[in-house]
Amino acid sequence: MPPVVREFRRSDRDQLTALVNLHVASVLPGVALSTNVVLSQLEREPGELVIDPWVVQRCCLVAVDDDAIVGATLLLRFGDGPEIADGYRAAAEIRWLVVAPSSTSTGTELLAAAVERARAWQPTVIHLDGFLPAPGCYGIPDSWPHIRTLVTSAGFVGPTRTEAVLAARCEDLLGHRIEGAQVRRTVGALGARLDLVHPDGPLGYIEVGEIDQSLARSSAAATWTDVGNLFATAPDQLEVVMPALLSAAAEWLMLGGIDRLIDYHAEDVHPPEYLAVLHKLGFRVLSTNERGWTLRP
Repeated sequence: MPPVVREFRRSDRDQLTALVNLHVASVLPGVALSTNVVLSQLEREPGELVIDPWVVQRCCLVAVDDDAIVGATLLLRFGDGPEIADGYRAAAEIRWLVVAPSSTSTGTELLAAAVERARAWQPTVIHLDGFLPAPGCYGIPDSWPHIRTLVTSAGFVGPTRTEAVLAARCEDLLGHRIEGAQVRRTVGALGARLDLVHPDGPLGYIEVGEIDQSLARSSAAATWTDVGNLFATAPDQLEVVMPALLSAAAEWLMLGGIDRLIDYHAEDVHPPEYLAVLHKLGFRVLSTNERGWTLRP
């Protein structure tokens, strides 16, 4: 029986979760999503405060080969109201695309069907991302070369931005201090906020937050978190302030059993010394993610 592309059914949930986690595993070791988390993203994304309220329609398509789910994609349709940003107004997005590496020919059919479905909405543009509900899994990571091939072969243009996802052990970040500076912890916008304050004035702050354990099917997932914000008051002091901030954050996180810290680097956002400091402190690159893929109708 030839492969079939159809809409998602609830009976597909376990196979879909396994396929999603196959892709997550190549970005974050030991992290797996629960079936509930995967299914929740098919309905809404409450943690996505900006674009989720703009979505007016969702559709999940799966590719089935001999009763096995070998590919899946989530499509979004955005409204056309004045409150929606120009780049998303009346647009469509392929929120993510996952395909078994051994089934790329079926993946081609799946992506073609997704594009056809999106075009039926008459969008101004079709965006494409790889935004799975796990840290670091966005854009097209370099550990998903089969997805990149499918996307470029389908005519998507990009990327417009490349970001590195890096990780370090919290214990390797300890021991960095600035004489006379104190750490003050408050509630931040993206988690716990730790301000580094010197008698001469504030030096900077960092925000870190735990990964919700509801994401985890493995206890290893609960040992990871990421940097939400990192800011140095004096940019020319970044190489001194940044290690002290990361050290303070690591010490705090380890009290809660978190021992892996993720940070991100984009050339158009961070200065070159930001990446240099991360490498010096022991951060290693987990993936390089390409973002900003589009297809014009």
